[in-house]
Amino acid sequence: MRRRAYGASSVVGLGLALVLLVAGCGGDPEPDGGDAPRVEIIVDDMGVPHIYAQSDDDLFFGYGYQLATDRLLQLEMWRRFAHGRRAEVLGADFKGSFGATALHDDKLVRLFDLPRWGKLDAELMKSEHPERWKLLQAWRSGINRRVEEVRSGAAARPFGFGQDELDFLPEPWSEDDPLIVQKMIQLGLDQSLLYEILVTLLGQLAPSTLESAQIFKPAHATWTVAPEDLPAGAQGGSTTGGKPAAPAEKHALPPHAKSPAAWRHLSAVPKAGSNNWAVDGRFTDNGRPLLAGDPHLVFTLMGAMYALHLNSADRGGSFDVAGFAFVAAPGIFAGQTQGAIWAPTSAFGDVMDLWSVEITDAGARIGDQTVPLVTREEVIAIRGGQSESIVVRDVPGRGVIFDPGFAGVPVPLTSEGREVLLGWTGFSARSSLYFLELDRAQTVQEFDQAVQRVPELSYNWLSADARDISYRVSLEVPRRSAVAPGREPWRVMDGDDPKAFWPGGKLPLEQLPHGRAKERGFLATANNDPFGFTADGDPGNDAWYYGAFFDPGYRARRIDDELARLTKRGQVSAVDMQALQMDSRCLMSDTFLKLLQAAWAARGSDPALGELAARPGAARVVKLLTEEWDRQMKRDSAGAVAFHAFAHFTTAQAVEDDMIPLLFERVLEAAPFYVLKVAALALNGAYPKGDAVLQEGKHRIVLEGLAKTVDYLNARFGSVEPSHYRWGDVHLTNFDNAYGLGVALTQVPTDGGENTVNVAHSVFRRDFDVPKQWLSDYGPVERLVGRFDDAGVPEVWVNFPLGNVADRSSPHFDDLLDDWVEGRYRKLAFSRGEVEARAEQRRVLGSDMTAR
Repeated sequence: MRRRAYGASSVVGLGLALVLLVAGCGGDPEPDGGDAPRVEIIVDDMGVPHIYAQSDDDLFFGYGYQLATDRLLQLEMWRRFAHGRRAEVLGADFKGSFGATALHDDKLVRLFDLPRWGKLDAELMKSEHPERWKLLQAWRSGINRRVEEVRSGAAARPFGFGQDELDFLPEPWSEDDPLIVQKMIQLGLDQSLLYEILVTLLGQLAPSTLESAQIFKPAHATWTVAPEDLPAGAQGGSTTGGKPAAPAEKHALPPHAKSPAAWRHLSAVPKAGSNNWAVDGRFTDNGRPLLAGDPHLVFTLMGAMYALHLNSADRGGSFDVAGFAFVAAPGIFAGQTQGAIWAPTSAFGDVMDLWSVEITDAGARIGDQTVPLVTREEVIAIRGGQSESIVVRDVPGRGVIFDPGFAGVPVPLTSEGREVLLGWTGFSARSSLYFLELDRAQTVQEFDQAVQRVPELSYNWLSADARDISYRVSLEVPRRSAVAPGREPWRVMDGDDPKAFWPGGKLPLEQLPHGRAKERGFLATANNDPFGFTADGDPGNDAWYYGAFFDPGYRARRIDDELARLTKRGQVSAVDMQALQMDSRCLMSDTFLKLLQAAWAARGSDPALGELAARPGAARVVKLLTEEWDRQMKRDSAGAVAFHAFAHFTTAQAVEDDMIPLLFERVLEAAPFYVLKVAALALNGAYPKGDAVLQEGKHRIVLEGLAKTVDYLNARFGSVEPSHYRWGDVHLTNFDNAYGLGVALTQVPTDGGENTVNVAHSVFRRDFDVPKQWLSDYGPVERLVGRFDDAGVPEVWVNFPLGNVADRSSPHFDDLLDDWVEGRYRKLAFSRGEVEARAEQRRVLGSDMTAR
């Protein structure tokens, strides 16, 4: 049973001039004066708007207007995010998206000066792509029409803006704002920054751990590029290991950093959890390809996705596309046209670096050159009339001096007298065509070419048409000099070394992930390493450097294994794809439970082990985990509860003291899948020097983890007996802020864990205590499965959380949540006949583009 939080209703008004007709009232509306409507909006039984227009410009005006009608708070919060102005309406201490608080977010965003770069992007688009610019401005004008209605009082204050909620009014978008916001979204996808900070901190505070545990080594050797598509020089990656850096000197924590409170504001790293795959028609039930995608995102960052259908093609325009959009970025990022289907996952290519540089009165020392600093002051308004000023120092052509405090880091990241320079490929003018470039593609060839024109997008793109499947990444990954000690791109590098800086240029397309899998017959990505460069734990000793921070590979292996099984069986169907998207089999449990069985078998060999094993309840938990549990993280599972606790307690026993507890807890909260993987591989003997972090011996560590699990179950549920607890009792997905920051929504029990295909990261421990419930603010923001009928026409089935309309009075506020939890899919209406058959409401914009 889900819990739904209600406040006083803040109903989104329809505007004084809007004519709203309920489907079934007798044909299309007749506009005043007999003029033909320039835009017609039909809302179907899922709350999805199907927008029809006479031209592409009119289409995007209607798109912006309807989007702002349904999701204005999200739009406003994204615009404020990009300008570093969210604390102005949320307050300084509200939960952040990148940082710990809204104020931390604003400081971090101001550092990047996104308005400056977004305006340069806008100038470039105006001059190089005027047609795209017109579409963007039409979309903005539609948004502003709705903003004007709300600000003037012609429409009631919508969701989130009411006096009993955040109590403020939305602001109109400037002509540059769409590009500034797109820059913000790029930053959200590009952030290796926080990973690099954590690796640097480990190198300073726990250098022996960093040397002993190959943190980049994946749990499974599963790559996104099919074996037959691996480019020259990337045949599975190195397996011999590269030249290790000299062990670093351990830094002592300064007194102020020894308190847990000092680390509480450490920024979270971007989570990994998205999946997509495609199956060649040779193996499907009708001889046509299948494609599936389920991007997983943090609800406090991207929020709920927006489902819609854009059609100007029926009346002479060029768009007929349906699917899902990021609320603040125009265009469909996952969906279908009349001929193609596509879905992305985050690619995790490394486009951001940090360097330790000397700062003098003359400027920043960049290798053997000195670059003068340019200083700017940023004043951040805070709700309640307060403000905070920060001084930012730009290094023209190189980046910006990074203040670790903006990311909540309480210790320096470099030695005294030096500071950290941050570089990002986004510090340049790019036309940022974004999703608009993809939404006219009718074949995989056209889609592949469109992807190559948007190097700002950090995605693994899979696409399918009625004949073929394709994989393409076009991300602008900078060329780098050969990796060597002091110039490892995954940590703060030596700024005195000229070769540590980008020499210019980017990786060519042939060195980026791509392929067709003509032999294997399926493509799959799950944020995992594309080439196998991390196979030996060293991402820097291969023919080129692409990235280091990839998902551990549990999801990827599960997906690959299932697709191999299904394609061998043949007759693969859309139902098979839906089942795989909902899969909650925990592959990580295979490693941990093998270790438990071995430790349990050794309990008689050592009195200390025997004492741990003799603890009342231990044998019952061992039986539950090793004999009774099906290794599924399902809501009705007792074994899922016991395993989750056992894996976390065992991980802490194995590596917490090696990482220092303060840092361990923050990393565990931010990226549990990485920490659990490191412990699993160390305990399983996968690291040549891994025993250095297992001082107690692996059997004792495992049985200590078991003992703490027994204690936890008794304390939390009163018994270790499985009848006393279920996964759904403790594991909930929290949807607060999904329709825009600042508004609480609901929490629901959900399947999935840190490493399942149906992934749902949760917080197991906070402030050195295990909370009563393990909340996840992360999950699949939509699930899409596409096929082609016997005539080659695309068909797409979807589910997505909550609903499509951020209006508590709307029937589509949260009507789709149960389908999302239970894995029920509905067909996305696309043909005019389907849309008419499922129509619930009609709205028109007349010849003057006024809502009627």
